Amino acid sequence: MNNIKKKYIAYIVVATIIVYATVRYFGTVERYILRVTNTLMPFVAGAMMAYIINILMDAYEDLLLKKFHNKKIIRAVSIVLSIFTFVLVIVLLLGLIIPQLVKIMFSIMYTDPGDIKKIIESISKNNIVDKIADIMNVDINNIDISGYVTKLIHSVMSSVGNILMGVISKISGFFNTVISVFMAVVFALYILVDKERIAVQGDKLLRAFLPSKRDTVIDVLSIFNKSFRNYFISQVKEAIILGVLLYIVMLIARLPYASSISILVGVTALIPVIGAYAGLFIGALMIITKSFSSMVIFIIVHTLVQQFENNIIYPRVVGSSVGLPGMWVIVAVALGGSLFGIFGVFVAVPVAASLYFILRRETLKRL
Repeated sequence: MNNIKKKYIAYIVVATIIVYATVRYFGTVERYILRVTNTLMPFVAGAMMAYIINILMDAYEDLLLKKFHNKKIIRAVSIVLSIFTFVLVIVLLLGLIIPQLVKIMFSIMYTDPGDIKKIIESISKNNIVDKIADIMNVDINNIDISGYVTKLIHSVMSSVGNILMGVISKISGFFNTVISVFMAVVFALYILVDKERIAVQGDKLLRAFLPSKRDTVIDVLSIFNKSFRNYFISQVKEAIILGVLLYIVMLIARLPYASSISILVGVTALIPVIGAYAGLFIGALMIITKSFSSMVIFIIVHTLVQQFENNIIYPRVVGSSVGLPGMWVIVAVALGGSLFGIFGVFVAVPVAASLYFILRRETLKRL
């Protein structure tokens, strides 16, 4: 009994010392934490990359196991095919989207004032501004539209210039980024090759240090794994369907940049909630350089396709696999984005879905 009390006292003393040292030397501790975090980031990125590639690798292995029986050769071939597929998709997406975005950037920078005047005249002919002004009770005659548009163009050009200067100033860190990416890829390869052995080692650690909690830990990890896996697969399916639908409708409507915008919208659709609006904004910005009326048609088309996808496709493809009510999806995305930025937005839904499932299951057990 005395030994137990002494052990708890020792724990309390050590914890008190750690808390005091952290508060007393917070600046130094924060610097070391940031240094350690930056050092570990390539390995974290490699683990995430391995997790996503592993989904492809499992699919390739299941396909190859039906025809071949040498597991070592199948594993090597599956890794190569998975990485090739992963890199190919990224290169194709960047190769299709980035040139169009660069083109639209320069189109905005070098917009002819005469083109702006034509757009304004087109708006005036269609009485769009007058209708909006009547609805909002605004006197359109006292608004200098041309002046506002000119200021907007100058502001965009100034912002683009600042961005370019920022890019130039960051070129010195290019080699560090290349090294980090290389380390992440190598670490991901190690995980993919030895994933079974890593799982066995983790199980040994649980049996050695947490024998009473081993089953609970494995159960929770399996729930999170299933949630993330189903979410990623269903989101990719949903994004492909949305992109194809939008491409077909844009071709029928004879809108410009149909392929680039459809791919862009499909990629941004991978981001929950806000992704659709990001794709709509960038697509409208691209089309307005061609025609204002085409931009209006695109907004209408995108809205109709998005509503069809949200109400018909999404519940069947994503809703059933994630199992998280829409209200909590919005809360999870908002909370994840505010805490961890874009990374938090991506992982918020599967994390919330896992916690929701565990809480619901435990609640039903207790009731």
